[in-house]
Amino acid sequence: MVDIATFAYLPLITLVLGAIAGFIAGRWIGTRGLLWLIGLTSAVALVLIVRLTGVETGQEEQAFGPFVWLTGAVLPFLFAVIMGGVGGRSLAVRAGE
Repeated sequence: MVDIATFAYLPLITLVLGAIAGFIAGRWIGTRGLLWLIGLTSAVALVLIVRLTGVETGQEEQAFGPFVWLTGAVLPFLFAVIMGGVGGRSLAVRAGE
């Protein structure tokens, strides 16, 4: 089984990776790349939400995996990408790019 530390560190790791990815996309790749990154992450979140809605009564154990990935990985990553992208875009504007 998965160790409890995995559930504790998963949101922290995805926050850091999302902030780095958003900063790189916002600073050097541009707005279009940043929007693609946000859109793809949102599509993954939508797929997980659809999987969660398909869980029937009595089969709640099947919802554990998608719920953990949605709340522990995808949503923190999406939040960090947006915040990192804002920071990257502001630095790109300051640098005159």
